[in-house]
Amino acid sequence: MPGQIKDGELVHLIDRKDRSYRILLKAASSFTSRHGTIPHDAIIGSEEGSIVKSCYNEKFLVYRPTLAEYIAKMRKGSQIIYPKDIAAILLLGDIFPAATVLEAGIGSGALTIALLRAVGATGRVISYERRKEFLKIARSNIDEFFETVESAGREGAGELIVKEMDVYEGIEEKELDRVILDLQEPWRALKHVEKSLRNGGILVCYIPTVMQIFKLSKQIESKYADSFRLIGIYEVGMRGWEVKARSIRPEHRMIAHTGFIFVARKSSAVG
Repeated sequence: MPGQIKDGELVHLIDRKDRSYRILLKAASSFTSRHGTIPHDAIIGSEEGSIVKSCYNEKFLVYRPTLAEYIAKMRKGSQIIYPKDIAAILLLGDIFPAATVLEAGIGSGALTIALLRAVGATGRVISYERRKEFLKIARSNIDEFFETVESAGREGAGELIVKEMDVYEGIEEKELDRVILDLQEPWRALKHVEKSLRNGGILVCYIPTVMQIFKLSKQIESKYADSFRLIGIYEVGMRGWEVKARSIRPEHRMIAHTGFIFVARKSSAVG
């Protein structure tokens, strides 16, 4: 398990009002806010969860970021998949250790990171993305997470294979365990998924609108009914609660609709 905080690690400092400050530690550097200055050397060598003080005697908690916290603050190239939906995709898609998973497209790399952890050291994640600018940002986010967050589990993460390819034009791999499509028109890739996903494998599509879900469902029903069995279509909401003094109530704001999760399972078209 990770012990003391090291030079070169990414950490979050939490102030007394629960505001979070993201810092990449570097010896002899310092962090400055309106609450004063904290030398990085005062953080390096401390235990996660400990308290450090600024020159104004303000207290900050030191934590390594969780994946959800990292995603919230990482650089965005495209709209990310929210952590609540990532969690559901991992479970509904039954992402398991040693699996070979293809995703298209890679976006900003949020789902990719979660998949790499889920498939484990003997698994593979193959990411198709046709836009170079997204690939660059995603690679940067993925590398930063595994290289600078001690609790990221780099040694236990799967192999990442990134391809600058358009999944609408084809899939090179065969006998894939899982395929995850985060695309505007996933129905255009169904003919390729049908050939590349193994029997019993699972297809997950993440799409934002009702009309897209309708069109995808109709395509499955009219053209691929022998090859795919619809498991379900899901929408995940998440609302926090506040506990203050003697009251408890839901937060005024919540993360409601972000996208639909479409899940289907591959079957043999023969027989």
